[in-house]
Amino acid sequence: MVPIHTHFKNFPPTEALNAYITKRFKSLEKFKDLVMHIDLHMSEERGQYVGTAVAKLKGKTVRVEARNKDPMSVIDELKDVLLREIKREKEKIKLERRRS
Repeated sequence: MVPIHTHFKNFPPTEALNAYITKRFKSLEKFKDLVMHIDLHMSEERGQYVGTAVAKLKGKTVRVEARNKDPMSVIDELKDVLLREIKREKEKIKLERRRS
C-alpha cells in the first residue's frame, strides 16, 4: 500500500472521509513501485473545500490541487488528476529507457 499522510485544516476529519480517501486512493496501488508516498492536505475556506495532493515519486514530485463545495468531489478530482500525472511520468520513464 502506498502511504497516504492526511492533514485537515478548519474542519474535523470524519471516519467516513478517511475511509473514502483510503478507498479512492487504492487505485494508485498499481504504481507502488514508482510512488513513495502521498501527502494529502484538505482545508475548508469560505464554504469551499480545497484539497492538495503531493505525490513523491522516484526522482520527481507531483502536486495537484482541487476545489469544490463537497469534500468527496475534491478527493475524486485529486485522485483522477494525480493518476493521470503519474501515468504521464511513467510513460516518460519508459520512453527514456527505450532511447538509451
